[in-house]
Amino acid sequence: MPTERFAVRSKDGVDISVQKVGSGPALLLIHGAMLNGSLSWAPVMSRLAGRFSVYAMDRRGRAPSGDAKEYSIAKEADDIAAVVDAIGGPVIVLSHSYGALASLVALDRLKAVSHLILYEPPVTLKPRETDAVANMQRALDAADHAEVVTAFLRDQIGAPPEGIAALKSSPIFPTVLDIAPTLPRESREVNTHRLAVSPLASWKTRTTLLLGSQSVGLLRDAAFFVRDTIPSCSLVVLEGQGHGAMLDAPDYFASKILEITN
Repeated sequence: MPTERFAVRSKDGVDISVQKVGSGPALLLIHGAMLNGSLSWAPVMSRLAGRFSVYAMDRRGRAPSGDAKEYSIAKEADDIAAVVDAIGGPVIVLSHSYGALASLVALDRLKAVSHLILYEPPVTLKPRETDAVANMQRALDAADHAEVVTAFLRDQIGAPPEGIAALKSSPIFPTVLDIAPTLPRESREVNTHRLAVSPLASWKTRTTLLLGSQSVGLLRDAAFFVRDTIPSCSLVVLEGQGHGAMLDAPDYFASKILEITN
């Protein structure tokens, strides 16, 4: 299936790269931390492109998208709004993890969104006491990208040693190393950012919250918070799945998205 790629200039001048495939109504995919558009969505893009014009953006800090010296999640929100505006409405937005958190920050900027689908945004409901960011930053200052990724998985995510080892031996690890410099700053935002309730409570656009049946802790608590705060937000449980169903069960995940958007 033919693909095309184009860039969208964000509010602060950073170019955000977007890949497009398929035809039909617009569906924008926004990936989470430690990933880019291809790593996150490649397993499901062809399945979704049978019904939609699928747009997968590479968030700032992932080539070929640009970056800036100063960072905040508000800039990520501006990026999302710029891409939505460039696509032109109506746009269905499907965002995962940190991308879903940035989408929530962007609510007041998303004028052309017809359906917002949020897959486990890591909304922090109470202060987190962790050395994760400090450990990642020390490794980044030492230019040890492998240790940045290790600290992210071990200290921020709580991944088991066997999971960390599996990633390090996988063919995607070199790309993950390129993305590693974004991990401390995004983890800092997850741990410290407090969502304003008012924009969520006043959001009227159709919203669906995706939650893996195996997800626990912060992700599960955040899912119910968002479900209960956004009016008429529906919750869809992905049975047998955790935080990465589009990678672990792409056929199942794509079928759920097609069902939700039908």
